[in-house]
Amino acid sequence: MAYVGNLRQYPLTEVLRLIGEGPRRGRLVVERGGLSAEIYCENGYILHVWRNGSVVPLAQMWLNTGFIGPQHMNQIASIIGRDPFTLSDMEFAQVAVDRRVVNADAVTEWAMNDAVALLSILLAWRDGDYRFEDGFAPPAQRLRWPLYIPNVLGMTMERVGQVPPSPPVVAVTLDDVLDFADLDPTDPHPVQVTRDQWRVLTRVDGESPLGAIARELALTTVGGTASDPQRFTIELHRSEEIALRMGGELIAEGLALVLTRVGEF
Repeated sequence: MAYVGNLRQYPLTEVLRLIGEGPRRGRLVVERGGLSAEIYCENGYILHVWRNGSVVPLAQMWLNTGFIGPQHMNQIASIIGRDPFTLSDMEFAQVAVDRRVVNADAVTEWAMNDAVALLSILLAWRDGDYRFEDGFAPPAQRLRWPLYIPNVLGMTMERVGQVPPSPPVVAVTLDDVLDFADLDPTDPHPVQVTRDQWRVLTRVDGESPLGAIARELALTTVGGTASDPQRFTIELHRSEEIALRMGGELIAEGLALVLTRVGEF
């Protein structure tokens, strides 16, 4: 699965599970129309979630939700000797925990509920683009509170009450020859393909194995010639990965089928 795609291809739960399986650090950006959200992850944990719109200080959010009361704000103000709203979100949370205004377990529960609330909305999106950007960390002033990704997903699925099915996985090889599948002309649902799926699908002819299609993709990328062997080798490797992944997706979605495998009769 690519780290860039559309939610029609993979539900958000699958994207997050894949991110959580490896030692990855970065942000997952999910967008639809003018709406966007960012989910910052590191080594299997969600550190911070963000929604587009005006940025509300953590102190104000905690007051608005009743997590703390005005008396707690006064207590923090007396501790630090200044207005708590001058603190960054991370500083405010750290002071509140260190001085036992709130306990760490309560902050974890609040952060979990916040993440689950956002994911519950995103899971309702049947369309939308996502991309995972390596190396991005939450802005220094925001709250970073690690939440184990499987736990967040589990609580989210309990809230929404359903688990979207994982997309079927179809294994193909570079020796496989694909052909177009027969589609139902009475099916009212339009055929939808991604850009990479279209790049492969337009080269399916019932004769060329996926390896040959990958070579065509690589040649197109480098300008039609392999005059630079090093660059061509890199692009060929990338194109082979795309051809295998898109071939499997096209078969799983009923748009293509394996006609033959090179060497078979």
